[in-house]
Amino acid sequence: MPIKELDPHNLGHDEDWEGNNAAFKCPHCNKIFIVSGGIHNGERDCPEWGKSTGYCDIHAKKSGGKASLKW
Repeated sequence: MPIKELDPHNLGHDEDWEGNNAAFKCPHCNKIFIVSGGIHNGERDCPEWGKSTGYCDIHAKKSGGKASLKW
């Protein structure tokens, strides 16, 4: 399964990360979806097809947090 770690200093056009919330674009269906570190243990499947999973921990991007997308 490929994985993409978000770089808080170099976010792509279709990525965003603020506090413990990250937004991803599913590589399968192009749906933009949000993942929060404070909900569902920081893990959420794409709500459209469920073929990718976003992760975001409870730490903000400026405090060493991690956010990633697997598909």
